[in-house]
Amino acid sequence: MSLPLAIATSFLVTLTLMPVIIRLFRSLGLLDKPDKRKIHSISTPSLGGIAIFIGILIALVLSVSFADLATEKYFLGGIILIFFLGVRDDLSSLLAQHKLVVQIFSAFLVVYLGGVKIEGLNGLFGIHTFPWVFDEIFTVFVIVVMTNAFNLIDGIDGLAGSIALIISSFLGWASFKSGNMIDATFAFAITGATFSFLLYNWYPSKVFMGDTGSMVFGFMLTTLMVKFLTTPIPPSVILSPVATSLALFVILVYDTLRVILIRLFTGRPPLSPDRNHIHHVLLKLGLNHAQSTISLVSYNIIVIAFAVVFQNIGELWLMLIMTVVTVIVGAILDRKLMRREAARLAKLIPPEIKMRKSHTSV
Repeated sequence: MSLPLAIATSFLVTLTLMPVIIRLFRSLGLLDKPDKRKIHSISTPSLGGIAIFIGILIALVLSVSFADLATEKYFLGGIILIFFLGVRDDLSSLLAQHKLVVQIFSAFLVVYLGGVKIEGLNGLFGIHTFPWVFDEIFTVFVIVVMTNAFNLIDGIDGLAGSIALIISSFLGWASFKSGNMIDATFAFAITGATFSFLLYNWYPSKVFMGDTGSMVFGFMLTTLMVKFLTTPIPPSVILSPVATSLALFVILVYDTLRVILIRLFTGRPPLSPDRNHIHHVLLKLGLNHAQSTISLVSYNIIVIAFAVVFQNIGELWLMLIMTVVTVIVGAILDRKLMRREAARLAKLIPPEIKMRKSHTSV
């Protein structure tokens, strides 16, 4: 196995295919068109995930022996299913429940047939080993939720790709240091393809990854994260794998929980689309796509660095601090947005109505 070959191949293949994808889907008129729910103002090709998937797949074929790839057949099978699901959804939107069925089945392949599962929490909350069957159900749940979380965060130029780049790079490094070369190759293949994609997806974007890309990223990276949790890691590399995993996915976890809670409190279905994501908040505060992406990615990197540097304080303390700080930062942004919206609405009130209200209060 050759990690440099995996990175270089996925990068070059994706870089070569991306302009072809852009021209092809523009000529076919298969574009993501602006509407009231979307931020972009120009019709843009949204199947960049095809180039990403092909780049990763060719990199794996060239970098990993067929014997080693055979041991990952259920993982590869799940990835391929998710890819075709994404293509189908990008071409013609599917109902959420239909996508959920395929995602659960793909996770089932990895967990029940591939044997990839979270068996415990490394002693966190006193849980070293999950009860029988619960570990498999819990792992399927995590994979499906985080696959969709990547889809949810893919709302502005460069954000989902940048987060995927950070997570894949870290998991590739951790797998390499642990001697798990197969997982390291998978992770670094994602890194190469993602870096190439970002050259076209950075603000202003020439192409979107679409559900094809976001779901493939989410499925692959979450599965690699589960394997990271279940593979023996030298204490000199990572002492707190559960907390470190939360740090890697902190933006995704926070944003997913945030929008679901907002939807539930406002009486809307939890899977209904809206513009209440954390990146929407930053845009409403006046940042552009690039500034919003850099802000969120920088926070993600800071949290990961904190988890690695201070891992000796223990899983529970790390997770508690990361959770509290993230919630506080989010609350500050929400509060700032509320004040800005209140000030904007106040300016829209005619002077005579303001005068009438002041006299009434007196």
